[in-house]
Amino acid sequence: MKKYFVTFLAFIMVACSGSTESTNQVEEVVDSTTTTTTSTTTTTLAPVVIEEPFALDEFGIELLEMAPEMKAQFDDLISFVEKRIGLKFLEYPLYNLYTLNGYQEYNAVSYLDDFDEDYEEGEWERAVLSENMWGLTEATPDEQKNLIVEFQRCASAGSYNLLDRILRVPIQKGQTKLNLWEQRVIVHELVHSLQGQHFMISEWYQEMKDLDDFSYYPGLRALMEAQAEIVETRWTDALDQYDRQQMNSQAPNIVCRVSLPSYFYIPNDLYYSFGPQLAKEIVKKSKMSGLNDALSVYMNSGLNTLPTSEQIYDSEKYFSDERYQTIEISTIEIEGYELVDEGNLGALDIVYLLQDTIGRVESTRAAIGIGGGSWKDYEDSNGNLLMSVKISGDTSKDLSEIYDAYILWASEQSRFESVEDFNGGKLFKGSTNVWISTDGKFVRLFLTQNESILNEVSQQLSSF
Repeated sequence: MKKYFVTFLAFIMVACSGSTESTNQVEEVVDSTTTTTTSTTTTTLAPVVIEEPFALDEFGIELLEMAPEMKAQFDDLISFVEKRIGLKFLEYPLYNLYTLNGYQEYNAVSYLDDFDEDYEEGEWERAVLSENMWGLTEATPDEQKNLIVEFQRCASAGSYNLLDRILRVPIQKGQTKLNLWEQRVIVHELVHSLQGQHFMISEWYQEMKDLDDFSYYPGLRALMEAQAEIVETRWTDALDQYDRQQMNSQAPNIVCRVSLPSYFYIPNDLYYSFGPQLAKEIVKKSKMSGLNDALSVYMNSGLNTLPTSEQIYDSEKYFSDERYQTIEISTIEIEGYELVDEGNLGALDIVYLLQDTIGRVESTRAAIGIGGGSWKDYEDSNGNLLMSVKISGDTSKDLSEIYDAYILWASEQSRFESVEDFNGGKLFKGSTNVWISTDGKFVRLFLTQNESILNEVSQQLSSF
């Protein structure tokens, strides 16, 4: 569950540093001789220039050269970003320039290159089954993988890699200067590059990757995007109306080749909507230096002090530094099943699971007020999956809102054939059976595809 979730949260696919060696153009002269029985004609064709790529990245995808005038523009944008953030680049930012097709190909290929590393044998299948059981998708593992690849291919206009620290941007081939749209994208990614040099971003990401726990990813990612959005907006605000129209007309036609599930984009709402709202309050209170301080939390205090997704949804919780409660969740003993994964649940997880069914307002209301949450996954030798979830609220009202949101989520889904009272809670029956209960202290959920399992574990449901 946690590895699959970060698929949608990941800043960009982790990739290795690529080669930037240049290659030379090669001229080839072709002679063509044609002979007939009556006459002989010899024709020498003009030289054909075969233009080889300036350089290739680690996947053999063409990189474009930054022309001198582009370099001057790039340096101006670096100065703009430094001035707006109040920090200097410690070293010249790394960059790769692609054609649009090349950029999209890189996003897809680099994701697939890391796929086997990120998922152990059988883990992807279990992750997709989890999404099926939560009612998010009916896709098979192969279908879901293809959708994720397409999402990576078409979901961004530019990117910054947290680990290799390279910003990647598509530009038009053959031009000598960057157009306004390209400059706008570069401003955004330069902010991330500057963050990477000052706030130990790669170390923060690597620690989460090593722990296989990305619980603290969403909060800081939202603030990173918020700072980039603020600086990008200040750059576009300096354009006159004509230049803005020009910039918008220069936006590349980035389209997805297939329809993608809307829940793929739910984390973006946290990053690009709620995050900037909070950042504006931070800047209003303590200017840009306050936002820099917020992004310095990891290097000053460590992973456990990073902002939570709940703090991004609700600024009062951010300024009071309200933290999630630690929720102990007992292991359920089930014959033939073993515990295969466990983790923590936060505000974004609630929105991610519920929003497509009950809407943004209701799911966000439930998420704001979560005390804390934990979950455990169990699997048998046939790949059947059981999931248990335990959630607390900040207050009894908050807990009731969480419970009501999950009940509404289940009630709104046609995949459940019936609902009945069971063991102090509500049991929604279907291809997946979902039990939802509250005792006034916690909300508990249990999901299984095998209804008979519920009777086997009924004595443990009210106390896990």
